[in-house]
Amino acid sequence: MDSESWFESLEAILVFIVPLLFIIPLYVLGFITQALGNCISYTVYIAGSVGLTKYNKRTLAEIGLTRKGLIPSLGNSMILVLAFSLTRFIVADLKLSPDVYSLEVVAFNVFFWALSGLGQEILFRGLILFSLNRWKGWKVALLVSTILFGLIHVLRYPSISGIVLISVIGGFWGWIALKTKNIIGTTIAHFIFNFLFAFMLIS
Repeated sequence: MDSESWFESLEAILVFIVPLLFIIPLYVLGFITQALGNCISYTVYIAGSVGLTKYNKRTLAEIGLTRKGLIPSLGNSMILVLAFSLTRFIVADLKLSPDVYSLEVVAFNVFFWALSGLGQEILFRGLILFSLNRWKGWKVALLVSTILFGLIHVLRYPSISGIVLISVIGGFWGWIALKTKNIIGTTIAHFIFNFLFAFMLIS
């Protein structure tokens, strides 16, 4: 374990917490919408994760931003998307959202969910997961990153079952990131998952 990893782990957690300290009050007071708050958070997560990685003289590959391991990362990550898709089609009467027929809305959702996928993956499955892995090992790293990933979805899934489901998904993708040392595959799968089930397909 690196002697500086405890401090890098603390810095990684702060990248998660600090934006929320500003954005949540602005959202509660009605100054910004949830969508705008999310866009700001994801942008800060991306810039903060890359900036902090460079500041600590680490390569982007050390937080999973590398071509190496992309195929197994993407392949294994998409298994979850396909399994969830099949389950939803069986148990729910899914149909295309009426918003799909608006090019402007589709374009916004492509941007928003791509930003969401990258922002969450680079912070939770990249910076936090790998810094904690260097400090405390993979079990603690996976547990903490999974819990934080679940917490960030409390507003979107305000039920225990919703948070548990999203945490399980995050834990699965975290395990893949640890095994493949790659978050590009999980990021692509995350975008596809969000775009399909948060926008394109409704029950």
